[in-house]
Amino acid sequence: MEIGKKLVSTESWDSAIYNKSFQKDMEELVLAEYILGCRWFAGKSSTIKYVRINTILDFVATKEKFFILIIEVHFKESFSQHYLLPIGFISDAQESHYALTPYITRVQLGKKEGILYDALFIASFRESVFDSLAKSSQINQTTGKLKFEKSDSFNFPSNKKISSEILKAEQSNTAVIFNDQYFFKWFRRVFPESNPDLEISRFLNVNHFSHTASFLGGISWERNDKPTISLGLLQEKITNEGDAWKWMLSMVNKFFTYTDAHPKLKITEKIKLFEPIKPNSLSGNTSEVMGQEFIQDIINLGKRTAQMHMALARDQGQMSFTPVPFNPDYSVWLKNKVSYLFDLRIGMLEKNISKLRGLAKEYGQLFLDRRNQVLEEILGFDETKLCSMRTRVHGDYHLGQVLVNKHEFYILDFEGEPESTIRDRKVKQSPLKDVAGMLRSFHYAIYATLFDEDKKWTTPQNELFDLAERYYQLVCGLYLHGFIRTSFKGGLDIGYKPEIHYLLRYHLLEKAVYELGYELNSRPAWAIIPLRGIMKIMGFES
Repeated sequence: MEIGKKLVSTESWDSAIYNKSFQKDMEELVLAEYILGCRWFAGKSSTIKYVRINTILDFVATKEKFFILIIEVHFKESFSQHYLLPIGFISDAQESHYALTPYITRVQLGKKEGILYDALFIASFRESVFDSLAKSSQINQTTGKLKFEKSDSFNFPSNKKISSEILKAEQSNTAVIFNDQYFFKWFRRVFPESNPDLEISRFLNVNHFSHTASFLGGISWERNDKPTISLGLLQEKITNEGDAWKWMLSMVNKFFTYTDAHPKLKITEKIKLFEPIKPNSLSGNTSEVMGQEFIQDIINLGKRTAQMHMALARDQGQMSFTPVPFNPDYSVWLKNKVSYLFDLRIGMLEKNISKLRGLAKEYGQLFLDRRNQVLEEILGFDETKLCSMRTRVHGDYHLGQVLVNKHEFYILDFEGEPESTIRDRKVKQSPLKDVAGMLRSFHYAIYATLFDEDKKWTTPQNELFDLAERYYQLVCGLYLHGFIRTSFKGGLDIGYKPEIHYLLRYHLLEKAVYELGYELNSRPAWAIIPLRGIMKIMGFES
């Protein structure tokens, strides 16, 4: 399918891209329309004002010339984003050998007609990128150099054939599998400094954390007298059975199906939300309906989470990773960040509350009525209560960021919270921020199962909700048992019981408020999940 209009230049491919008139045509006639159709473009909810080509980087693959564009997208809402778009030209004479789709636009360059493609859809570009990583190449640019870094563990024979395939999954970046063995992530959204995913992946590799994909290499643009920008990340491909979200949904469905068929089975434990639960303290009924394998898996997930944070807390002399205490500067930063997020969500809720139905609308109105109490909670953060240490964190930790394979878990995707600035993603925080993210993800999986229209539960809704909360508390308690026990044994400084409760409560509230925006924008029917979370955290009752 053709996208955009045909571009014309009297110059050849090697030089046309540097022609200001040709650039202007690309910007005004092609790029905005093209990126709007791309899965990785994060600005679809805003209105594009204009697009500019900010930077052009050269990349030669064998006899082919490619260009890596950094395009600057300005929005009518008065903000901008930068995206990475590699481009390649294929003449009509070559097209039959490629048969690629989709493409950016048709072009005529001098006497040659052809097609402009996103170069990642061209195998020779992908495979030359991989070859450059294998050789630790450096390509000089007028603005610095493209550096292809490889780790000591990445050794690819120079005579071995390279094969590649683009993953078709919906993602914010473009993923490529090489030789069914290596996973490469081409960053689409770029920031004015290095990407946390590359930084943390490299750091975890140095610290021998084995429950993530091994860091094999990265691509960076080392700029003259400016911070380095990350372009791509190469890791091992992890054999897996799917992500933990899919796994958790199946476990939750199994639980509710079983309890629906056996209404006399009861969960009798009296559980507090932030209390760790030892598996041997569970009643026979509870162990039966949860399943012994699942109980051990949840504990194990908590253990792996703690081990990730223990690796992130190791002081290797890198200032960007050295643990630090809580201080007033952090408190001010956190209060400003969360109160700004709160104001945005309140505005969205007021605008969209008419779209909500039933209990979701009731919870939404209660949240609006008691907004001042929630804001007081947010502004009441007090660092003087805290003696633990802050470290780098995952930042966007949930079940979808974890792969499952034979009862083991592998943690991925360290880019951080999508709405945060690159600087905010690198702020050191309590590891309990990530724990809160996972606890909220458990809550989502449970209620997503309850609200599945294909499921016809016979248990009355009020009983289902009560059972869901009890089950949620059990899952959280088992996870916290694995996390806290491993943290204490490994010397991870997360504080003691009152501090752990305080930080978990705060970060759970922060996460639920964050989630509310996504649901109101994308699927209002699910807004009840974060709203119910806020109600429980704050102790409100409808």
